[in-house]
Formats: sequence, C-alpha cells, structure tokens
Amino acid sequence: MSALNTLSNNQKVQLRNAFTIIDGDSRDSTITKQDLKNLYTTLGLPTPTDKQLGTMLEGKDGVNFTQFSNIMAKEFSKFDDKLTIYNALKVFAEDTPTGNSTTEEEFIIDVDTLKEACCSVQLGEIGSGDHRLERKTFDKLVNGFIKEEIDGKKVFLASKWLDAYID
Repeated sequence: MSALNTLSNNQKVQLRNAFTIIDGDSRDSTITKQDLKNLYTTLGLPTPTDKQLGTMLEGKDGVNFTQFSNIMAKEFSKFDDKLTIYNALKVFAEDTPTGNSTTEEEFIIDVDTLKEACCSVQLGEIGSGDHRLERKTFDKLVNGFIKEEIDGKKVFLASKWLDAYID
C-alpha cells in the first residue's frame, strides 16, 4: 500500500498548499534545492548544506507533488508509530506522589517491571520455539536511559528513549 493512501483528504490539501509554498516563485511543479534554499532564507533559518538538501530530496534533482506527498506520508507514519509505542509504555507509568499522572514530557516507569513484561512476551509464532527478548538485549536497549532514584528504584526515561530510537 502506498504511503499516500494513508493520508486524509484534509492532509492532502494541506500538503498541496505546503508544496505550492515551497515550490515558490519558480512554479515549475518541482521542489528543487534552490526552492528549499529560498524557503530557508525567507524563514530566516540557516540554509542546510547541499548534502542535507540532497537528503531531503532523497537524492533526486527535485521532487514532484506525488513524490513529496509520499515522503511526507512516510514521515507522518513515524508519528503514529511513536505515539503507539508511547501509549504502550504509558501503561507501565506510575502516578506521581500527589496521585496525578505525570506530564507527557516524561513519565516514571519502573525499569524492572518493564523488563519483566518485555522479556516474558513470546515474539514469534506459537510453536516456533522460544523467541522472547533476552534480558541482556533489553539491558543494551535501555542503557543510558535509566536513572537511579533515591530509594534505589531504577527508573526508565521513556520519552528520552523514544526520542533517541524512534525517528
């Protein structure tokens, strides 16, 4: 299925408007490096390098509206993936001492509880053998995203992990 098929009609209209703005004065129905440079200049932002601009255009000289829409739809899908993982991790979040849930920016997850849950789930087909996440693999994945609390409890910094691993 094309990533473009995942967009709502409203999103397609918004993308058309954005494409038209980025295409700028050239109105050649192609976003080029020059169009992107002009956009950054207009916005008062530092202009990316030619290499960065090439990456934005996926190595092409320019992208048409369909290509642009597909690129953007793929980027939008990453937000959905991140939100799904965020919501799954939020299930393990503890309440703050006042009884209110922590902010969306950072929430508290006991790393041992999360580890037990992640390493006990069968990842493969039923009957295909033991395909659970190994504890040492879990430890590598969360390395650098755990802080010790005063009471000795290890806390997983979920939002920082999401920012680092889920683009």
